[in-house]
Amino acid sequence: MLTSSSTTIDLQHRNSSMMSTEKAPDSTTGDILKSPQDDHDYRPLPTVLTDFFAFKLCDFIPTRPLPIGSIRTTPELVYFILKITSQARISCHIAIVALIYIERCKAALPKNAIGDQDTNHRIFVASLLVASKYLHGTCWGTSQNFVTESTEEAPVWLNNARMADICNGLYTLREINQSEQSFLSLIKYNCFVKPIEVQDYLLLHRADLLL
Repeated sequence: MLTSSSTTIDLQHRNSSMMSTEKAPDSTTGDILKSPQDDHDYRPLPTVLTDFFAFKLCDFIPTRPLPIGSIRTTPELVYFILKITSQARISCHIAIVALIYIERCKAALPKNAIGDQDTNHRIFVASLLVASKYLHGTCWGTSQNFVTESTEEAPVWLNNARMADICNGLYTLREINQSEQSFLSLIKYNCFVKPIEVQDYLLLHRADLLL
C-alpha cells in the first residue's frame, strides 16, 4: 500500500483487467534490444539491466521502517528481480518498457507518498505483467513463447496465474491481480509506448546501461 498525508493508494485493489491493444514499439535501438533469433533460445537479462532495475525501484518511493523487533519477510530485491525475470523469460525490450511504466507510475504518485516494505516488489511484478501483455504477439515478446510438455505445441505466455506460480507463495493470484489493477490506475491505463520513447529512454540512460 502507498500512503500520503492526504491520499491512500492501495496496491491491493480490485481484480485485474487488460490494457490498451495499441501496436507495440518495434525500435531496434541498441544491442540490448536486438530481436531474439530463436523463440526457444532465452537468455537471462544482462546484469547491468537487472541492477538498473533494482536502482530504479529503490529510488521509486520512500518506505516506512519495520517496527522494532519485526523480521523482514520480503526477499532481497536484486535476488527477486533475477528470479522473476529469469523464470518469466523477460526480454530486454519488455524490461525497458516496464521501466518506462515505472517512471510514469512514479510521476503519478501523490506528494509525500510512503510505501510498505514490499511496495517495490509489487510495482516490479505489476510493471512486468503490463509490459509483457502490451508486447504480447510482437517480435519483442517472443522470449516468452515456449512449449512445455503439458501444452505440447501451445505457447505459454506470462499471465497473472503464471506470475503467482513464479512468486511461489509470496503473492497470491488475487494479490497480483490487485497490484496490476492499482498499477494501471496509477498510470491511468496509459500503456502505449512510442518507439521514440524507447530510444529516448536508452539514450538518457546509456551510461547506466553501458550502451
